Amino acid sequence: MAYLQFAAQPAPAPPGVPGGPAGFGAAPEPRELIGFAASDPADTRRQLAALVAALRAAEQHATEVLDDFPASHHGDYAEMLATLTDLDSAGPDAPAAAADPAAGGRAVLGFERAVVDFCTDLALGDRRHTHGYVTGGGAEGLLVGLRAGRDALPGAPLYVSAAGHQAARCQAGRLGMDVVEVPYGRNGAMDPEALRLLAAERPGGAVVLATIAGTAADGGDDDLAAIRAAARIAGPVHVHVDATHTGLLAPFSPQPVAWDLRDGADSLSLSAHRLLGLPVPCGVVLVGTDRARAVRTHGSTPNPLAVALLWSALRDRGYDGLRALVHDCYDTARYAADHLTEAGYRTTRGAHGLTLRFPRPAAAVCTRWRLATDGPHARLTALPPLTRATVDALCRDLSAGISQPAGPSFRPASGGGRNASVGASQRDG
Repeated sequence: MAYLQFAAQPAPAPPGVPGGPAGFGAAPEPRELIGFAASDPADTRRQLAALVAALRAAEQHATEVLDDFPASHHGDYAEMLATLTDLDSAGPDAPAAAADPAAGGRAVLGFERAVVDFCTDLALGDRRHTHGYVTGGGAEGLLVGLRAGRDALPGAPLYVSAAGHQAARCQAGRLGMDVVEVPYGRNGAMDPEALRLLAAERPGGAVVLATIAGTAADGGDDDLAAIRAAARIAGPVHVHVDATHTGLLAPFSPQPVAWDLRDGADSLSLSAHRLLGLPVPCGVVLVGTDRARAVRTHGSTPNPLAVALLWSALRDRGYDGLRALVHDCYDTARYAADHLTEAGYRTTRGAHGLTLRFPRPAAAVCTRWRLATDGPHARLTALPPLTRATVDALCRDLSAGISQPAGPSFRPASGGGRNASVGASQRDG
């Protein structure tokens, strides 16, 4: 992909547009922008310390500014942020509390806008027409994206792959949308021809959920161009891309990935906490069409904890640092594939090369490493905190165990998932 130069400040939202503050308001200050190169960590910490001071002031006046301060009625976010970022608020350089109790809300919205702008550039969107916000994870982003499709095409059914996650059907039920299940092909991707036949029976438009890396055990990607062409027989089409953690990986993948707003997505959602190692779930939802808006699911203000942590993680890395992190993940995946094979576990790679699939080892090994399993196979995803050291430790355990015969899928311990990475507590084996 060609990374876009930072655009001018976004245009104001058209009058009467719902969710305006989440879309075009609160342009970030120049010092808050996330650039190509890594920013000075000391400057990031100074801005976080100033935000903590502003949040404390706002929490002291929560009853006065409850409607303006982000989530002031949900808890002491200032202290949680100070703890998670290891800020010494009692130090000599600690900023004084903000005189304006609403300053915390404005600061959080500015940080959020910087994150949205950065992700818009990654997704090759136009800042002037793309809007969104920081979500609490993939489920919220999926809900907002589907709601954007419903609002753009009232009455249109939602087409989902039979291999897709059950969450899509649950969210569609919340939105009152009819769900049409589309068969998938051998690679786990939605079958465009089956979609065309189903859409032809239901004129009046189509909302289609496309999934990138994760529709099937081997990580099939839905073809955006083919999906849009197939669904067009029903009328206008809105395609929402559920990119999960692939959204931050795709721009730097060794293999081209069609996932972004220029490739045909009308809206997309991604999660960021797995790749960046953040202690709270968070992601970003983007809507790149003027037919619908990204409207928050919980009130009118963001979660300051998720926004600040995501902003600081991206700002400390910048575009170049994020690319280096992704390349490290691919390097670890190659290393793991080679060493697992050497240990006697023939490995195949899916989901853009980051998900490793190999014969299922002994139950004790699966439990210790929280390996996702599928019948006779186990899977491991090369995302942080997986490192070469943990791969070596896993291979030592595999050498001491035995393969499990084919049979019912083994359920991993709590914390595992279909594409689980190694738990943080086990990073040293």
